[in-house]
Amino acid sequence: MRDFVLRGRHLFIYDVAVTFVAIVLAFLLRFDLSSFGENLSTAMPTALLPLVVMPVVFVIFGLYRREWRYASVQEMYLVVFAVLVGTAVSVVAFLGLVFMDFAGTPGFPRSVFALEALLEVAFVGGGRFAVRASLERRGLSGGTDEELGLVPTIVYGAGETGATVARVAGRDPAAHLNVVGFIDDDPIKQGSRLLGKRVFGGLDALPKAAHATHARQLLVAMPTASGAAVRRAFEHGQELGLEVRTVPHPRELLGGETLTHRIRRVSVEDLLRREPVDIDTDAVAGYLKDMSVLVTGGGGSIGSELVRQILAVGPRLITVVDNHEEALWSIERELAERIAGKPGVSFEPVLADVRSPEAMNAVIGRARPEVVFHAAALKHVPIVELSPAEGVMTNVIGSGNVISACERLGVKRLVLISTDKAVEPIGAMGATKRLAELLTVASARRTDRPYVAVRFGNVLGSSGSVIPTFQRQLEQGRPLTITHADATRFFMTIPEAVSLILQAGATAVGGDIYVLDMGQPVKILDLARDLIRLSGLDAERVPIVYTGLRAGERLHEALFYDHETTERTGHESIMRVRADAVGPIGKPLDSLLSELEPAALRHDDTRVREILARVSALTTPRPPASPAAPAAAAVSKESPGPARAADPAADA
Repeated sequence: MRDFVLRGRHLFIYDVAVTFVAIVLAFLLRFDLSSFGENLSTAMPTALLPLVVMPVVFVIFGLYRREWRYASVQEMYLVVFAVLVGTAVSVVAFLGLVFMDFAGTPGFPRSVFALEALLEVAFVGGGRFAVRASLERRGLSGGTDEELGLVPTIVYGAGETGATVARVAGRDPAAHLNVVGFIDDDPIKQGSRLLGKRVFGGLDALPKAAHATHARQLLVAMPTASGAAVRRAFEHGQELGLEVRTVPHPRELLGGETLTHRIRRVSVEDLLRREPVDIDTDAVAGYLKDMSVLVTGGGGSIGSELVRQILAVGPRLITVVDNHEEALWSIERELAERIAGKPGVSFEPVLADVRSPEAMNAVIGRARPEVVFHAAALKHVPIVELSPAEGVMTNVIGSGNVISACERLGVKRLVLISTDKAVEPIGAMGATKRLAELLTVASARRTDRPYVAVRFGNVLGSSGSVIPTFQRQLEQGRPLTITHADATRFFMTIPEAVSLILQAGATAVGGDIYVLDMGQPVKILDLARDLIRLSGLDAERVPIVYTGLRAGERLHEALFYDHETTERTGHESIMRVRADAVGPIGKPLDSLLSELEPAALRHDDTRVREILARVSALTTPRPPASPAAPAAAAVSKESPGPARAADPAADA
């Protein structure tokens, strides 16, 4: 009753008034003007039956507890249904009055009920949508676009997202948008109007639309558009001097912010956006839901996203292991908020180092996970190249500790996060990750369990990505530093990579190495120029300095060894390196590790480098040596590191 008094009393009075008007007009439509008054007076007081019934039905249906400022088609359906129910009740009551021979019932025209219902829908529904229109205008009244901070905006995409943006902008000044028109590449939509605004044409019509509307901004409202489409829109907008913004990918629309807060500037991720990947959610849930799952390196960029996506599946327990206190604290706080209100899901943050076999045995023994994702690693190529012994301690010995604990404690499934640097490694980081791959394959062969490695390239936004470095240099007004004008790298986003990792982890076969489809390699120079333009700067005026390839870096990365046998999996974005491509690794691997581990423990970096230089040849089939030069063939295979690192052309 309090809500009715505060919010609905004016609408109630309006509904009573328009119901009376609808009754009068229904009789006027049923009879001509000359006999209208006589027929209406004869039908009294039965004619006033809807005046008694309709307001009561409207109260029961909650028409006075709605926020009509945000009325939509659903509210219109409610009004129509309420009027139909009210009309039906009126007809039933009328039949009862006929049985009682009530005054006004003899000769009462039944068609009046239908006419009155149609008028009732028009008046009641129309009045409420007039309230919405009035409130929207009031929300934006009181000044010009400049005074209100509204930016004249053309929306690229006259679909559902574009319409939603326009509706929100029309009633929410905080959006700072004044949608003045649309463009869309669909010929059917071109020339039409959406929410009263013209759809000028496709992207080629942008100059005409900008001139006609005096727009200052282009908003790309196509969340699933390809990177190429976003790039074209960005370049067209820049040529016309428009600020280009975007509605992000659906993955980013899962948060709690409002739509207007999610609209942001175009990013490099948008320009490189790949086709959305679909994963078999049933297969992923089949091995993660209601399970105990452990993630090493869970505070890092890949590890933390693994934790987020695993949490969405509904595990019983997530154990997050990391030796970085601040990173662990950050993901612990985030998980506490995400898990709140989710019964049956718990998590445990553990500060521990994979280098300690005792710690790994204790942590895995306590958590008893069915699945382990091993993401902990040292991954910065130049840093590991400077301290290769440290790289071995984490990437090789640490991985061995995790794998051994999983073997000993009966962990059913293990997924190692690997890298394209492990292919024909020319530096310490790649060599250590290759050894981690081999340790995983060897363990799978011993245990006959689905222990696998997943190999992929660079991920945008990770701590090791080049993009934060470029952004910092631009903010400080410094030249951008690039190793080589022709250097290329593979890129994908962190959420995409993690989704595919989870998909690959669903395999029932052990000992394979899975490789994610990274698409086409991207020139670092093109990436740098994109960032310059996204920053609103002239790409020709920002200096770029070429520093040369550093130790352990190559000009172009590869995803496979030449000798590896690959095959398609059930997912188009995942390839499998068959286990038989690795060859026999037991004794050769054990022999190399018996030399490598003591050298790493002594921090003998020189000796560690010498041993790591032999990793690439460890499982690579050797071509038959010619009788004339067997030694030369052996040397070329056994010492690839220094010679290849010094010669960028060799990496090409």
